[in-house]
This record gives sequence, structure tokens and C-alpha cells, in this order.
Amino acid sequence: MAEAYILNFGFPFLLIFARVAAFVSILPFWSWRGIPVVLRILFALMLAVTLTFSWEGQLILPFQAGEFIFLLGREILVGLVLGFLVYLFLSAFLMAGQFMDHQAGLMMAGTFDPLFSGQVTLLGRFAYFLAVVFYLSINGHHFLFLSLRESFTVIPLMGTAISSPVIRHYLRTCGAVFLLAFQIAAPVIIVLWLLDIALGLLSKAVPQIHVFIVGLPLKVALVLLVFLLLLPLLGGVMEDVFSLLAKDFMLIMENWAG
Repeated sequence: MAEAYILNFGFPFLLIFARVAAFVSILPFWSWRGIPVVLRILFALMLAVTLTFSWEGQLILPFQAGEFIFLLGREILVGLVLGFLVYLFLSAFLMAGQFMDHQAGLMMAGTFDPLFSGQVTLLGRFAYFLAVVFYLSINGHHFLFLSLRESFTVIPLMGTAISSPVIRHYLRTCGAVFLLAFQIAAPVIIVLWLLDIALGLLSKAVPQIHVFIVGLPLKVALVLLVFLLLLPLLGGVMEDVFSLLAKDFMLIMENWAG
């Protein structure tokens, strides 16, 4: 009786909990330091119990402790890979805001943010939280947890560790996200470049003007104005980015076993 319970519920629950806990620990709106660790564990535990009851399959108990540790490590790796993909796409807006702040000279206004465990600039923080709120408003978290449930079918327990196509796709995705962040910030950066050229020509024409004193507040005002004008267009950009996230999420799961 005890052996059947361990085989049918206990052992699958441990593997499922390892994947779910790793996924939740790196998910943007659950990994923030303001959320207590106990709450994260309870949420992962509740989600793992629900998924265990709905999971259909059969497992073979490992005979050695090393094999059991390897299986737990594999499930933790799966959860981290899937969770970090979500964090990567949301970080595109954080990087885009920091690109804008860097060109506008607002990097000196950055403060230490405990949520990010580092220095974050003003527009970077605003763009990141705007993306998180937008993602939650379109029920993106529903897709994440449904995809997590589907992952136990596409990436079965006690399967292969990871395949080379997933690693290659992940590396391409990292480069694509960096390019995407630059494309989001490109309108502001181009306007600030034109302003720098205009200030340079003005300093040559009127040497008495202190370009650095005049240019800094002018850059800040201009970047805020352009960013405000771009806000209505960011909704469409975010929708395209999150559609790409859903596509890459499913692609990585399907290519996990090679």
C-alpha cells in the first residue's frame, strides 16, 4: 500500500514540485524580493498538488539516490529554463528604458531597487512594470500556467535532460531580445542623436552658449515628451512581443527532447 502510494503520488509529486518551484522562483511577478519566500513555497506546493492529481503517467522508482538527485536536478533545470524565458522577454522593456535613460543622461538618477537587486533607472523601471501590468491584463499568466501543465506532456518526467536545439534557440533568443530592446528605444535614441547634432552646430555658431548646461535639461524634457508620445503605440509592441514569447515557449518545449 505504501509503495503504491509513493509510486502513484509521492514520487511524481516530488518531481512536479521541483519543476514548479523552479519555474515560480524565477517568474518575474513571483521572484520579487517583496514577496515572502513562504508564500512562494506555498503557492508552488498548491500548484504542484493540483498538477499531480491531473497528471497521467507511470514512473519507475530509481534504485539509487544519485539517480533520484539527477531526476530532481533535471526538473529544476526545466523549470528554470521555462521561467527565465519569460523573464528574458519582460527584461526587453527594462533594457529599452535603460537605453533611453543612458542617452538622456538619467543614469545618474538611478537608484538601488531591492526588487531587481541592483541599480535601475527611472524609465527602465517604468517600462518594465508597464509590461508586467499589460501582460497580466491580457491574462498572460493564464497562458503560462496552462503551458506549465502542458509541459508535463511535452517534456515528460524522467525524460532527457536537454537537447542542443534548445540551447541554440535559447542563444538566438537572447540576441533577439537585445535587438528588440534597442528597436523599442530606437525612436527616442534617434531623436536624442539629432538633438546632439543640433547642439553641436549651435555651439559652433554661438560659442558663448554653455551646451552642456542647456543640453542636459533639454534632453530630459525631450526624452519624456517622445516617450509620452510613444505610449499609445507600446500596446501593439507589447502584444507582438508576448505573442513571440508564447511561440518561443512552445517551441522550446517541443524541441526539448531533440
